[in-house]
Amino acid sequence: MNQRTMWAAGALVAVTALAAGCTGADAGTNGGGADDGAESAYTYTSDQDGIDTVEGVELAAGGPVPDGSGETIAVVLKALTNQYWQGIELGVNAAAEDFDVDVTLQAASSESAQNEQLTIAQTMVNQGYDAYILAPESTSNLTPAIETIMDQGAPIVNVDDARIAGTVYVGPDHTLNGTQAADYIAQANPDGGPVAQIEGQAGSSAATLRIAGYTEGVEAHDDLELVASVPGNWSADEAFAATNQILQQHPDLVGIYANNDTMAIGVAQAVAEAGLTDQITIVGTDGVPEAISGVRSGSIEATVSPLPYYEGYWAVEAAVRMLRGEEVAPWVVAPAQLIDAENVDEFYTEDGLVVEGLYE
Repeated sequence: MNQRTMWAAGALVAVTALAAGCTGADAGTNGGGADDGAESAYTYTSDQDGIDTVEGVELAAGGPVPDGSGETIAVVLKALTNQYWQGIELGVNAAAEDFDVDVTLQAASSESAQNEQLTIAQTMVNQGYDAYILAPESTSNLTPAIETIMDQGAPIVNVDDARIAGTVYVGPDHTLNGTQAADYIAQANPDGGPVAQIEGQAGSSAATLRIAGYTEGVEAHDDLELVASVPGNWSADEAFAATNQILQQHPDLVGIYANNDTMAIGVAQAVAEAGLTDQITIVGTDGVPEAISGVRSGSIEATVSPLPYYEGYWAVEAAVRMLRGEEVAPWVVAPAQLIDAENVDEFYTEDGLVVEGLYE
């Protein structure tokens, strides 16, 4: 096991001291979850407010995962065309190997293919896995599949984006992503000025919360003024076009926040072509390899990264711990690390991958 997986193997300790509000299977109860009609040993409340949370970076001292092998876990992601979800896939596969479980991972062809994702999920649910890891494209598109999982009594790990009625949510505080972006832009522009935002896909929880966080963050800085907030729909091309339009109306812009790094790359291209790279501070979210390269080159000033590799790893570990009889806090918070030129080498390799051995 390499340094990265040695750290992550302890990352989801079964916080039994947090028994009140924790979720999972008790020893001797139905932990398999594939018996239709059985009373579930799991709760499905990780989408609620006020649930117990555990910071992922604080769990490195956790005990080993209980012994076991051969459990089956279905993983349904949004799309693998985005480097962010590719990072989560890497973490999922590493954890599957470390914990000796059988993982089947599928994803839709795009992050807007909601019906396709539902078809994938329903097909996998009908095959009866022991646990499910879901990253829905919206808060409702996987509802029929989720209801079937609940009938099966299997645990649901909801990873990263749309908060659904799962057993455990593994992901960042998306509101904080937007707030940190606003704070960074304010710090980089002490004289203030007009700023803009390129929004993610409508209906995405991550987009809704990042939009709110950035808007509130800008309002907290008197010298900043949010003059435009327009959709980019997670697309670099749409973000490029939206940025060009904004720059025509507001050539004195000092900062732009893109709700994800794919869009930040499109923003950076438009800003560069307008000759405004030195004037406009660009911040993205996700920490994908291409954006990390942009941080190093200076085309993108910063990205707020929850380190997607570890989200995937922790999601599998959460499922495994529950299947093997442990309790897991209903929200495992992924770190929101603001990555810029000053600290990029601390967190990422030259290839844009997360540095091994973080938080050991």
